Order: sequence, then structure tokens, then C-alpha cells
Amino acid sequence: MVKDRFGHYLLYAAGEIVLIILGILIAVEIDSFREKSKEQELRCTYLNELAYVFNLDINDVNENIAAFDDWIPKMQSLLDADFHKNLKTLDSLPDKFGTVGNYIHFGQRSISKIEELKYSDIDLIKNRSLHNKILIYQDDQISRLRHLEIDYSIIGNNLRDYYAHNFYDFNYTDAVPIDISKIEKDNYYFSLVRQRLRRTKSLKSQYLKMAKTQKEIEKLIEEEIINCKKD
Repeated sequence: MVKDRFGHYLLYAAGEIVLIILGILIAVEIDSFREKSKEQELRCTYLNELAYVFNLDINDVNENIAAFDDWIPKMQSLLDADFHKNLKTLDSLPDKFGTVGNYIHFGQRSISKIEELKYSDIDLIKNRSLHNKILIYQDDQISRLRHLEIDYSIIGNNLRDYYAHNFYDFNYTDAVPIDISKIEKDNYYFSLVRQRLRRTKSLKSQYLKMAKTQKEIEKLIEEEIINCKKD
């Protein structure tokens, strides 16, 4: 009788333990599911935000390339005219002078999202190819661009100083020389123009590389967004 009761209690206790363990396992599984769902939601949100700012970057780069396409022939025409000593015969001369002193900069909107990708506690992008391509783009191509921009700015500072002393009201659009005959004979000015032209071409080349990579990344982001919605 006592043995039957003891066996009954033992069986009951074992059942209770099994139920407790099952309850813990279910709770852990639910928490894990919720955590995974939360992380997946964060990934989807991140990818949509990244797609938005990356599109802004693409537009910025394309606009800058278009500006270079407009500026390079104008600077070249100044140098060609100087070579033939017929600067005064150029049409739209104030516009060409203004172009030489103009400045362009890539205002990267995606930098904060790329920094978030680097330092996030969770893996925001599961596609390792996309993840690595973004980081290489930032650490290689953007870094290269920033170094080129430094050189570009140095020449720009020299040009602004020159224009301040030799032109009327320089405004980056039109620049009217105080004495055009002096400009025609000034080898220093045309040395600055040649330096500006070389650096502008270097910048354009770098922008074209970036534009190609940006389109590749944009396509992969779009694919990752679709996959994120399916998961």
C-alpha cells in the first residue's frame, strides 16, 4: 500500500518535472522566435533605409559626373585658347572662367547606415557578398575619393585667392577679369587651370568607378529586400 502510494507520488513528481521542463523549453523557443522575428524586422527596416540613402548617393554621383562632363571641355578650351593666344575670342568667357574656380563635393548620405552595418550587434545583411561589397566600397572607393578631394580643394584654395585679386565678384558661375590682358600673359593662372583640369579628370574617373559599384550594390540591396520580406 505504501509502495503503491510512493510509486504514485514518484510518477506524479516526474510528470510535474517533465511539464516544468517542457514549459521552460516552450518559453525559450517562444523567446527565441520573438528575438528572431525582431531581428528580421530590424533587417528589413535597415535594408529599406539603406536603399533610400543609397539612391540619394547614386543621384549625387550622377549629377557630379554630369557637371564634370560640362566643365572639362570649358577648361580645355581655355587652355587651347591660351596656347593659340586668342583668349579674347572665346564665347561665354566669364562662364568658362567661373567653371575653373567651381567646386564639387560628394555629400554621402549612406555613411551613417554603413557605419551601422559595421558596428551593429546583429548581422543586418545576411548576404555576405553584399555585406562585403558595401564595406569595400566605403573603405576603398570612398576613401580614394576623399584623398582626391583634398588635392582638388588645395588647388581650389589657390584659385579662390587668385580670383579674389584678379576678378570682379567671383561667384562660381561667372567670373569677369579685372584686366584680361594680364590674365592672357599670366602663366601662373594657366598652370592652375591645367592642375584643376587634371584633378577634375581624376575625380571623374573615380566617380565613374563608384557609379558602377553603386549600381551593383543597389541591385543586390533590392534582391535582399525581396528575400527579407519572404523570410
